[in-house]
Amino acid sequence: MMRLCSKYLFVTFAVEWLAASVLYGAVFYVDPEKGDMDNDGSAERPWKTVEQVFEQNLIRTRDTAGRLRNPQAPVKAGDTILLRSGYHGQIYCRRAHNDDFITIAAEEGHKPQVRRIFFSAAKKWIIRGLTVSPGFAPEYKRDRIIYVVDWGGPSADFVIENNTLYSSMDASSWSAKQWDSLVCYGISVIGERIKIRNNTLRYVDHGIVISGDNFTVERNSIEHIAGDGIVCSADNASLMYNKMKYFYKVNANHDDGIQFHRGRDKTTPILNAVVRGNSVIAWDNEVNNPLIASPQGICNFDIPAVNWRIENNLVLVQHHHGITISGCRNCVIINNLAYNPYGGRFFAGIMIGTTHGKTISENTVIRNNLVDSEISYPKENNNTVDHNIVVSDPNRFFRDPGTYDMRHKWDSPAIDAGSTVSAPEIDINGIRRPNGITVDVGPYEFDGVYVPVDNRPMYQKTGGEDKE
Repeated sequence: MMRLCSKYLFVTFAVEWLAASVLYGAVFYVDPEKGDMDNDGSAERPWKTVEQVFEQNLIRTRDTAGRLRNPQAPVKAGDTILLRSGYHGQIYCRRAHNDDFITIAAEEGHKPQVRRIFFSAAKKWIIRGLTVSPGFAPEYKRDRIIYVVDWGGPSADFVIENNTLYSSMDASSWSAKQWDSLVCYGISVIGERIKIRNNTLRYVDHGIVISGDNFTVERNSIEHIAGDGIVCSADNASLMYNKMKYFYKVNANHDDGIQFHRGRDKTTPILNAVVRGNSVIAWDNEVNNPLIASPQGICNFDIPAVNWRIENNLVLVQHHHGITISGCRNCVIINNLAYNPYGGRFFAGIMIGTTHGKTISENTVIRNNLVDSEISYPKENNNTVDHNIVVSDPNRFFRDPGTYDMRHKWDSPAIDAGSTVSAPEIDINGIRRPNGITVDVGPYEFDGVYVPVDNRPMYQKTGGEDKE
């Protein structure tokens, strides 16, 4: 046993040392207020702006053919460039493939400002903790705020995390015309093996747009949106725990919370999508603006959806497309809430059917969902629909529907009404399933403790109905 433990500790130490040697190279500093491009980039003698770091070729990298570029440059693969507070211009980079990740990040305690970030034919870059807006530039220019493309070669292996993006810090007074002419796309990426996470986007057109293969888009906050929250044209994409709220109707775009499509292509399927724990909320009581209107929810109309899993999503829209996924093949749509709490003649609900390209839905499971209308699906083609509940009285089900708190209220009929078959192991807030006799219907698992009383199954509150 001692030999095994010693061997395990040695291997663990070796792995950790190797990881550290790979992940932590040299660190360089950039300071717009105190820096100078004649300095060496050390903490005591920082460079001036990140734009100048790129313009003066201070980063050693490779082109798309693997040829070394800027061989004498001090920054190399595995290194980190830390930005200090102040305006840094833009990050503009073409044909830069790294053997290991180069990180461009905010130094702790600093808030560097960049007007936009553009990469083309680039590989292995981390962008972390920056505040990015065209409003920082001397002259405002509408643009895509973070833009990664495959022009001239593939782009791959990006991590874009913990950044703050906005067209304007506060566009609440914009007219529809100003929205339509000034607002920018947020993050747009064409590439492979991309992680976009924990970013905050405000006052944007389309929030996050992805195309390519193998994306993780998670825990981003996107608010005040004049287009779609997320647009996905990628295979093997995981869209998880993103929050979208406040959609503005300023042009003819059919706004969606999450939309899947491939442009004019109506036949090439999107494969292996995971859509988990997202919230799409048209509006709530905290913001009042006459331009705010309802988007569609989570939608795919055009192309086959093959091997998708859509679970634990909260969709509150005043629209007849809550969760509408056409061309479903071998999909699971489970434990979602698709509901219109705003009134009017629309029912959100769930629909699967035939794409514009004539692909019919088949072999799809729709289970444990809370909806405001009967689920629409082809009765043939081996589709399974069970343990769903149509909500007739929101006050019977939800904790406080007037403030859009759609968690289960005490004694909701949705508690313990679901099936464990294929159900997610946690709910939208990370609460273990089941938390009672069996799983609850919808994205929330009731956060109480199951206790028997007089031989009858009941729940005992653990913190009142307002417990988070």
